[in-house]
Amino acid sequence: MTLDISEKSSMDVVDFAKSKGRRRTVYISSTLAATGGFVTGYDVGAIASILVLPTFLDAFPDLDTNLQSVLLMVTLAAGAIGAFTSGFFCDHLSRRYTIVLGAFIFVIGLILQIIGLKTGVLFTGRIIASFGGGMITCTIPLYHSEIAPADIRGRLISLFSVMVSAGTLVGYFVTFGTSYLTSNWSWRAVWLIHVIVCAFLGIFAWFLPFSPRWLIDHDRHEEALENLSSLRELPVEHHQIQDEYHEIKAELELERTFGRRTYMELFGKGNRMRTYMSAGLSAGSALTGTQLATLFQAVSYYAPAIFKNAGLSDVSTSLAATGGMGAAALLGTCVTVMWLDKFGRRVYLISGAFTLFASMMIIGAMFSCYAETDSDGNILMNSISARNVVIAFLFIFNFVYNATLEPISFVLPAEVYNMRCRAKGLAFVTGLWWICAIFTTLIMPPLSAIYPAAPYYLFGGCSFVAAIMMCTFPETKDLTLEQMEQLFSK
Repeated sequence: MTLDISEKSSMDVVDFAKSKGRRRTVYISSTLAATGGFVTGYDVGAIASILVLPTFLDAFPDLDTNLQSVLLMVTLAAGAIGAFTSGFFCDHLSRRYTIVLGAFIFVIGLILQIIGLKTGVLFTGRIIASFGGGMITCTIPLYHSEIAPADIRGRLISLFSVMVSAGTLVGYFVTFGTSYLTSNWSWRAVWLIHVIVCAFLGIFAWFLPFSPRWLIDHDRHEEALENLSSLRELPVEHHQIQDEYHEIKAELELERTFGRRTYMELFGKGNRMRTYMSAGLSAGSALTGTQLATLFQAVSYYAPAIFKNAGLSDVSTSLAATGGMGAAALLGTCVTVMWLDKFGRRVYLISGAFTLFASMMIIGAMFSCYAETDSDGNILMNSISARNVVIAFLFIFNFVYNATLEPISFVLPAEVYNMRCRAKGLAFVTGLWWICAIFTTLIMPPLSAIYPAAPYYLFGGCSFVAAIMMCTFPETKDLTLEQMEQLFSK
């Protein structure tokens, strides 16, 4: 008998709708896990702002612009390695314990950043922290996808993005507040708060429920049934629990007949479209020039410097404007949480990518027509109108990006792969994101020096290509993770 996906999917939504009042446990578990997004987002806001603090630059006098670019490159590389290796840890240690491990690795790196007054110690701390951040960035969306009911899966995975934006905003404004201190605590206090939040994540993640799919995959069937019962707040004997359990079990038993799991499966028959979608979305979101969790890409990382170039010369004023951009990002992710599961992935992605294209082109045009470079290589924009246009479209860009590409770049890869490839697939595409982040981070300063508008035209072109690519994506909303196999493997 052939299963009709759309019919089965609509039946599932009706069935789940009967228990919508019984979702407190899954929401609490998802929110606690999403604290990892706050950790990585706070790191983004903090380091972007700390690097323009006079007290920090005085403490590290050899950390010039070129060395800052090297710092970003090596920490992004560490994040890529952390993301690539997370697949192994997720499959062997469990999703839960990989979050714990990533959080405490992050803590070790932050402690080194706080106590070190030498550039080498700072580099070491950033590398270790980024490795842990790479693990967290990959693991939490994976965990969310495997505990979420199909009809709210997009919302729960998007909680990670909301926390990223909230963390970035808090990181900006904490640093804004400490920027008035005249001692090294102006930047050390920011990282001390970060240590506390990371420790909170590691401790509370220890008590999260295991992913039922991971438990079934490791033949811990009774525990999996109990976890499903707890997450859905229904008795084990309830038909919804039994149906979901047997669907997962049947899918995993079929997958075991395929033999040993390898990364090469990601490019084999049945997975090519999934990898094309996931890798294309991941690279596309990175190459639009903004920033996801734990990452330091061009627009977000260099936002304080961009605002300074646009005419906000005072450090505190530029940090405050950057924080306002973070508020726009937070609002955008909240929009996604509310309506992603209603309108679907394709509408958000296509409309968002075309809007990003237009925003980058307009910003590029302003820099092209009104920006000047002085004898010291500083970019100046004397036109007040052009300056206001740049700042306005940076806000628009950040809102739209965080309402579309940013959260869905976590949602889509986490939901399209089957259990055999899910951890490895997310590790691959998240690692790819970090690699693309290295590219965008490195090219921003030299391109701006050669031609101030060049980075924005480049990112705009990447947004246009991404929009065309996303037109080929199938819709995945309301399908269970097991029904994805029928959509992609026919």
